[in-house]
Amino acid sequence: MNLIIAIGNGACNIAAAIQAQGFEGARFAFLDTEPDDLRNHPGAGENVLLQGSEAERQEAMNRLFAQDVEKVFILACLGRRTGSHFAPLAARLAKAAGKVPACIVTLPFHFEGERQMATAHEALDELKECTPDVLVFENERLRTQYPDLGFLDAFRKMDAQVAEALRKILRACP
Repeated sequence: MNLIIAIGNGACNIAAAIQAQGFEGARFAFLDTEPDDLRNHPGAGENVLLQGSEAERQEAMNRLFAQDVEKVFILACLGRRTGSHFAPLAARLAKAAGKVPACIVTLPFHFEGERQMATAHEALDELKECTPDVLVFENERLRTQYPDLGFLDAFRKMDAQVAEALRKILRACP
């Protein structure tokens, strides 16, 4: 069984969009620090609220790595706290549980600020320490590829690109 873990509001949006397109072949888990954000993602899967102590959050994530899980795919939008903090943690925990983690992440637009970009790159470096399987989508690249694309349409376009990449990866998995 493949497990797709969406961490943070942005990644949960992507995972919900993937599910809405009739995606099959994996179990989904939606993780966030905000209960309202989790309620906004009506996808089929387990909702994990990342609150409490660090030990409680780790325990909640460890429960996701059941015996039947072979491959773990971590979706995260890096740059803000939730995705940037918990994606590397999830990758480390998956690896410690004997699972093979792969990460699909997005980097922020330049207008989101240097601080977000620095946070994203720090998290990306941490992820690459856990697994060589990190696929990176740069939001800013959309602005060059599609200069007339509006802000919300850019996010929808990114959702579609990430969903397509994930489908291709899962089809290639034995």
